[in-house]
Amino acid sequence: MSHATRPTGPSGDHRPLKGESRLWAGMIPLLCLAGVLTYVGIAAQQSMHNKNIIHQSDERTMASAGLSVHGPKTLAAEFTDKQGRLLADPPISTEQWINPDTLVVAHIQGADETPGASWAQWEGQLAKSTGKKVIDRTYTNSADQVAAAASGKVTLLALHAADAPFLVNNYGFQPLAVLGNEYGINGNRLDLIVPADSPIARPADIKGHPLVCTVPSSITGYRAAIAFLMESQYLRPNVDYEIIWSMGQTHSITGIAEKKYDVAAVSDDKLQSLLARHAIEASQYRVIYQSPIIPRTVIGYFYNLNPTLADQIRQAILGHSATPAPARASDVLRFLPVNYKRDLQIVRDIDDQFDPRFNAQTLKHTHND
Repeated sequence: MSHATRPTGPSGDHRPLKGESRLWAGMIPLLCLAGVLTYVGIAAQQSMHNKNIIHQSDERTMASAGLSVHGPKTLAAEFTDKQGRLLADPPISTEQWINPDTLVVAHIQGADETPGASWAQWEGQLAKSTGKKVIDRTYTNSADQVAAAASGKVTLLALHAADAPFLVNNYGFQPLAVLGNEYGINGNRLDLIVPADSPIARPADIKGHPLVCTVPSSITGYRAAIAFLMESQYLRPNVDYEIIWSMGQTHSITGIAEKKYDVAAVSDDKLQSLLARHAIEASQYRVIYQSPIIPRTVIGYFYNLNPTLADQIRQAILGHSATPAPARASDVLRFLPVNYKRDLQIVRDIDDQFDPRFNAQTLKHTHND
């Protein structure tokens, strides 16, 4: 019995059926497409990997400059803020209130920080109004002093306003007042200055140029400038511009006047002081940005202070004027009531961008050097 066989060509090879030819013809483009997609996928993964490496490198670079990449800071988990003040509520249990027999007043020192303030005389008034002994301490914002304040060993604390949010969020500090005069808050402003003939006309133009700063813990000479450039321009330190250090406000300002530097972060009061002494001339520089006033000194107590004692201290603080009185009324400093949420926004913005503990003790200097 014979069996049907598939026809063969002249060479004897089997020829594919027409359906098979069409199948292969349809698969070839699909295989090509799959290859292209695989290549694109691999390339995309490699590109994302490279971007992640660059991003991580940029974050490390910014962190090395002290800049925080974690966003706005809030009260520590153990605190509550039922009134939305951004401040810790007092403890509910009266057993957690502290009512020390001796009040320890720790304050920053120096003519630039608390000009005209007589702490000794005010502390005498505080002792009379509270009936308690008062001990005076100088505050330098060291880690040991922060720990002492957090443990209740400091009753009343006067410190640079830009350092206050760290204590507010982590230890329940309650800013009550700032030093000021009849015209308002005593403080200074950040100025970004350039040589008079510089092509840099606005903060965005700083990209690609070295920014001269003073020292790492300076407010106007470093932290306020870096925070502003990051927040408003998304310019990243040592990524979009290089930071160089002058080691002092005077060096930064005269360096701009002499065209040694492209742009510098300085304090407006130091700038005005050098102008008044004719150390520089107004024609030698331009201001491309000036910040709102950054308060110098804020004073307050901690959230767990006995409310009755806290009220006595509040009255003593808000009734205080610096003595002896200077010749001009405008030079008389007094404590002005302050609303932390409303009035200290600028120092919170700085704190959101910076860890105030960063390199704070590396160099011996003041905040407004």
